[in-house]
Amino acid sequence: MSSYKVAKEGKQIMTQLIAERKLEEAALIGLLYQTPIRIGDAVTLQKSDLDGRKVIKIQNKCGCFYINLRGKPYRITRQLKNLLLSLTQDSDMIFTKSKIYYQHWFRKNYKNFSIYDFRRAYCMNEELLQYQRKRKPSKPLKRKYTTGEVNKKSFKEVRKT
Repeated sequence: MSSYKVAKEGKQIMTQLIAERKLEEAALIGLLYQTPIRIGDAVTLQKSDLDGRKVIKIQNKCGCFYINLRGKPYRITRQLKNLLLSLTQDSDMIFTKSKIYYQHWFRKNYKNFSIYDFRRAYCMNEELLQYQRKRKPSKPLKRKYTTGEVNKKSFKEVRKT
């Protein structure tokens, strides 16, 4: 499945779960398809890890922050931010269940792909976009015109620079 299809599928699953009033599962799926956070780090996310729409979370695996290729923290949508903040009113923890519960729940309900596909697809999209940014198209040629006619000598001089 292509990385764009995985993201689209994640959004469809999230809206379906919101309609079914399974808000905690919808918030987890939304977080996983919008950021490349590992599921183990996602279930330990706290409200204090959210700075506006930015997710500032330290990876358990290597001890560094989750940042994109430009060195900035990942951002989530306003809808997901509001959903995450509304889940548990009294606690700083966002998700109440364990990583194993969410893995089994996802495998049981969505057999066509894995919960880890969201992270893999996001990372592939990010690398693809970074590659496309590096390959910038060449600048268009600037043309100088003098009183309605093209001055070929000046056009060649501009083209060389």
